[in-house]
Amino acid sequence: MSGIKVLRKTKHELELEIKGEDHTFLNALKSALLQNEDVKIATYDIEFPGISDPILYLRTKDSDPIEALKDASALLSKQCDEFKRKFKKKAQ
Repeated sequence: MSGIKVLRKTKHELELEIKGEDHTFLNALKSALLQNEDVKIATYDIEFPGISDPILYLRTKDSDPIEALKDASALLSKQCDEFKRKFKKKAQ
């Protein structure tokens, strides 16, 4: 990931440009966000794949969307660690 640019932030909404990423990462992040019951909307758009950077849009019911994003990131990290652990165990 090359960088994140906050395009818009309100009390319950967040719009980010996530440079250098594609559907692989954004789908995983969106799925992790939607596991949070306080997240009303989590979606992204890549206007021109390979040319433009994805825009992530997030809306929460009551919480700060940045906290929801932090929680989703922690969940993704945990899931990756668990996958690595299981893979190493099977590969031995």
